[in-house]
Amino acid sequence: MLKTKLADPSKLNPEDVLRLYKLMLHAYAVTEVEIWGENYSRMSENEFKSIIERGELILAELDGEVVGSIHVYPLTENTFAFGLLSADFDKKGLGIGRALISAAESHAKEMGAAKMSLEILKPRDFDVSTKSALRDWYIRLGYTFTETLLFEERKPDKAEKAKKLKIPTVFDCYEKVLN
Repeated sequence: MLKTKLADPSKLNPEDVLRLYKLMLHAYAVTEVEIWGENYSRMSENEFKSIIERGELILAELDGEVVGSIHVYPLTENTFAFGLLSADFDKKGLGIGRALISAAESHAKEMGAAKMSLEILKPRDFDVSTKSALRDWYIRLGYTFTETLLFEERKPDKAEKAKKLKIPTVFDCYEKVLN
């Protein structure tokens, strides 16, 4: 049975943290290879652990095994955002991603959010099938396109990271009103 829950740092064992971290690294290495190149590491293990410590990670378990996670956090006073969505590629089609997004939306509503925001980093000058599929999936889940911004516009605090981009990129931004 598939279950989602807010990761409790005091109850999460180190093996599960490492598995979640590796699932996230793999997901981004595969889906953003055109953007960052081979051997891309989305973030350090310590950065990932700090998300858990701040109470901003929801995890998915399938029959007791951790199979994915999502980072959910406040963006503004009434808007939350999610990112770092990752699920075990060997368990594709079981609804892990959908369950994680639903849990993130529920958590945001419980915290008083009226909207959920997300962004898709993609090449500026050409389409990548994984990014197009992701866009279409988010639209089916009720997200509406709001704007496209250059990496540097969306993440001015990540200027050093932007220098590692292999190609020009943009963020397509989406939003959903939480009912």
